Parts: sequence; C-alpha cells; structure tokens
Amino acid sequence: MSDVYLDSSAIGYRLRARRLMVVVVLVFVVFIGRLVQLQIVEGDELAQASENNFIRTEVLPADRGAIFDRQLRPLAVNRPAFDLYVTPARVKKLSALLEGLREVLGLDELDLDRLREKLDQPRGIARYQPVRVRRDIDRESVARAEALRAQVDGISIRVEQQRAYPQGEVGAHLVGYLGRPRAEEVAAGDPMRFREGAMVGRAGLEQRFEDTLAGRNGLERFVVNARGARAADQRALGAVDDVVREQPVPGSDLVLTVDTEVQALLLQALSRFESGAIVAVDPRDGSVLGIVSKPTFDPNMWSGRLPPEVKQAVDENPYKPMIDKSVHSFFPGSVYKVVTALAGLEENVIDADTEVDSPGSYEFGNRIFHCHKLSGHGHLDLTGAIAASADVYFYKLGERLGIDTLATYATRFGFGLKTSLRINGESPGIVPTRAWHDEHTPGGYQFGLALSTAIGQGDVRTTPLQMAMAYAALANGGTLFAPRIVDRVQAPDGKVLQKMAPQVVGTLGARPDHLASIVAGLERTVADTEIGTGTLAAVPYGRIAGKTGTAQVRDIIRARFVDKVKDFRDRDHAWFAGFAPVESPRIVVVVFLEHGGAGGKEAAPVARAVIEGYHQRIEPIFNTAAANDVRTPSRRRGGP
Repeated sequence: MSDVYLDSSAIGYRLRARRLMVVVVLVFVVFIGRLVQLQIVEGDELAQASENNFIRTEVLPADRGAIFDRQLRPLAVNRPAFDLYVTPARVKKLSALLEGLREVLGLDELDLDRLREKLDQPRGIARYQPVRVRRDIDRESVARAEALRAQVDGISIRVEQQRAYPQGEVGAHLVGYLGRPRAEEVAAGDPMRFREGAMVGRAGLEQRFEDTLAGRNGLERFVVNARGARAADQRALGAVDDVVREQPVPGSDLVLTVDTEVQALLLQALSRFESGAIVAVDPRDGSVLGIVSKPTFDPNMWSGRLPPEVKQAVDENPYKPMIDKSVHSFFPGSVYKVVTALAGLEENVIDADTEVDSPGSYEFGNRIFHCHKLSGHGHLDLTGAIAASADVYFYKLGERLGIDTLATYATRFGFGLKTSLRINGESPGIVPTRAWHDEHTPGGYQFGLALSTAIGQGDVRTTPLQMAMAYAALANGGTLFAPRIVDRVQAPDGKVLQKMAPQVVGTLGARPDHLASIVAGLERTVADTEIGTGTLAAVPYGRIAGKTGTAQVRDIIRARFVDKVKDFRDRDHAWFAGFAPVESPRIVVVVFLEHGGAGGKEAAPVARAVIEGYHQRIEPIFNTAAANDVRTPSRRRGGP
C-alpha cells in the first residue's frame, strides 16, 4: 500500500512541477518578447521619451517685423507685455496667494475659483510648469505683483511681445490685427511657430504678409532635474545633442505706399456717414495713397485681451465694422458707365459727336426703363451723356452692344477679378455675361438684362478698390496697374531686402482719342453747372474729372430692422470716382457711401474734401501760388 501511495505522490509532484515549469517558461517568453519590443520595435521612440524626461526645449520667440507708412511712421510695432504666471509646485500657501492676486489683479470670486482649479489640476512633473494667470498686465500691477512675490511663493513675471498699433483706428482694416492660431493651424503647422501663446496675423497686411513679418523662432535645449527645474550642470546635454541654443531670426519690416495723414484725411471725410469706404491711388504707378473702411475698429483691442463687451458691441453693430468695404463688392451704379462708353466708342457703335435722344424713360419689350431725371435730357452727345448721367442714352448703347461685349470691356478695366492686394476676403465682384445669367438667373438670360448692366445696375458688383484702379487707367492713358501697397521689405536695421516695383496687369487697349473723349465727359460732369451731376466736387483752383453714381438697392434688401437701420438699408448707395488735376493726374479718389443717398449730393462733396485736403495738407497737386487756397462756396447741384 505504501509503495502505491508513494508512487502516486511522486506522479502528482512531477505533474505540478511540469505545470510550474510551463508557467515559468511562459513568463520568460513574455519578458523576452516585451524586451524585444522595448529595445528593437519601440527603442527609438522610448529613447526620445526618456530624453524628454530630462531634456527640455524652450522656444525663443522671434521679434515680429514692423509696418510703417511711406514716411516711416509706425503702423504696427512691438511693445513689451508683462504676463503673470504661477507655478503650482512652488505654492506653499494657496489661500494667501489667491487673496494677494485678488488685490493685485482685481479678481472676483469666479476668477478665483477658476484659478484655484487650474492650480489644483496639474499632477506630477506638470506641477512644475508655470500657469499663466493674466496676460499683459499694466506696470502698476507689475509693481504690486513684485511686492506680493516677497510675501508668497510661486509667482513669476515674464516679458513677452505685444503687438501695438500707434495709429489706432486709422487704417485698421488695412493693417489688420493678430490672434491665436486655430486648432487646425496648430495641427498642420510648424510646432516651433505655433507655440503656446503664439499670435498670428488674422486680418489685413498682418495676415497677408504673415510669413514675411513672423520671422523664425529660435530654441534652447537644457537639462532639467526630476522636479522639472533647470539643472545646474548642463554638461550632460552634450552627450545627447550638440545643439544648445539656436538664435531666433527676426521678421522683416514692411514700408507701405500709404500715408498716415491721408488715412486720417479719408476717415475725417467720412465722419458724417455711418458706413462706407474711400480709396486714393496715384494713377502714375498704382500706388495706394490711402484706403479706409467705415465703421472701423481698434486693432489694439483685437490683438490683446478683447473685452467681451467690445466683442459684443462689434458683433451687434448693424453697420458691420469688421467688413472691409474697400474690397467688398457693391452695385456701382453710374460710375460704371465709363465701361459702356468705351465699349461704344471702340466697337464703332457711336463716336464722340453722335447725338442720341435721351428721354425720361425707354420701353424695351414689356418693361419700361426709367431715367433718374423723369423729364429726360433731350439729344446729347457722349460728353453730355456722361456729364448728365443720362440713363436712356446708356440703355440704348447697352442694347446695341449686348451683355457679352460689355463684359469684355469691363474685364479690361479689371472688374470681375481680384486685385493683387488680396486682403480681408477681397471680392472679385461680378461681371455678368449671357452664360452667367443662364447659370444664376431664374429663367436664364433675357435681353433686357444688358440695359441694366450698361448703367451699373442689375447684377453688376464692383469694389471701391477695383473702381479706383479702373479710373486710374482712364487717368494715365490706358494702363491698368495692380494696386501697389508695399513699397519695400526691409531688415530691422533698415537694409532694403526687396523693392516692390509697379506692376502692369493690363491695358484698356483703346484709341487715345476715345479715352480723351471719356475724360472730357468726366471733366464736364464736375465743371458744367447746367447739366453736370458732380459739380459739388469742384474746387476753385484746379480741374477735376469724375463721375457720380447712385445705385438703387431698395428692391434688393427686404430685411427687418429697427427704424434707423431700416431707413439706412432702404437708401441708395452713393458713389463718386474721379481724379485731379485733369491735365496731369496725381490722385484718383473713389468714394463709396453704403446706403449714403445720391452720389452727386453726398459722395461728390466728400471727394472734394479729400482732393482739397490732399492739395492743402499733403502735397500741392494743383498749379497754384499757395497750397492752402481759399475755399469758395459749393455749387448747389447734384444727381446720380
């Protein structure tokens, strides 16, 4: 019995031993497999993670390039900003810290609760990472924070760059502002560039020339101890990476063609109006002298800590301050008639002396097209039709030309195409054609649509900037320039890196005598006190050529608004486009008053104020004895 018992015990022991052996072998296989994974498969990744545990990389931000006007007056510069941080691991008395920050920063209970949560949240090594409490505190708060540092632990103050716009609202749309990068930009962009706290161009030239202005950030790598603090002995770093410090490369500066004084002059000229834009250019090379949009905004607010009440006020403003109306497209009205006039001359439909009967209305098919002057204008030649803005004259011309021919000449003027400025969502506008109407108009193209197009109504859309470049082409003899806004790019030390030459993008391709006839009509618009619609733009000491425009919008917009805004929305757009002096044009001015009323009555005096102010305060463009000429009473006339 005992032998049998011993044999069975031995057998059971061996069986358990084998099972234990299998378990041990399996454990070793798992260990070996994990070791292979760590050493071979994930070796590089884990080595990097290990390195990151004691090697820290800190981004050294590059100085952003400045923006100056043509006289080197600053439009966008950098100033020091003081940011207050708290390092959670170094805070010994949280209650004392919070109470002190309440006094220094004026925090309320909600702010304190949020800050307490931020400081309690980090764990492990993250507790050694500073938490930003307030950005860009004023110097008084800096002094009080420094005094608080002597009493409690954990506070630090870092000096960062803050973008500043010394001219404020003057030219805000043009220059733009900075903002935080979006999530998709961070995910797809360079982590060295889109670091924590980075600011990037969000509008205007700040956005358009982001790559030029931003420069290239540098970096510094250093050893940290187990608590995340910089180690005293940095020699261990050489065994990991030879690069210790890479200096940042500052961004380049932009020097513009724009003059700050002109910008201020344009805004002053718009002071009576809720919404609009003015563009002033030099027709000799396409240089933009001034370009403003109203209502405007303060870019200093938008590039810093934007107060919620300011954001709400802008969002609720019915006149849309954040829309740049200088590059937004609108119905142009009669300022567009120069397209129809040139097409008629070039296509030999008329000549300058051809007289056309222009009554108060014109019946085409089953529709009656009215003139702004219900009694009509009688028989007029081209210069008279331009001066009087005789609608029926241009209806008849548009009927004979057809919409596609009108579109061909509109394109020569640059309409329907974005300019090279390309800021703030610039619109290309609309130059309707037969094909365009077939695609976008219910029922497709109808012949009467050419008549509306001929006077700048219907579906035509242009921007004030496009109109300025088009009239510059008329003023200079037919050369269409790209708007030249940047004169040069230069290094921070003033060394010129790139000079921006004038850029020709096309020509009107017209006979000189045809252009001269149109210019004669534009001059008569301002000078002819009998029929001219633009006489309120005249000055006593020089010759001005221009065209008024009154674009009807009442049938287009039917939204509900409070009374004041509704009245505003129901009014026509007012335009004036012109240049001076006629004999040697130096400045082109385009005035657009959104829902501003009649072009001759409202926009023409604004243009006069700009041209007069430019002559008196900026540069004497008229051949007179004195720049500050005496102003004479305005003639009381005005129409489309």
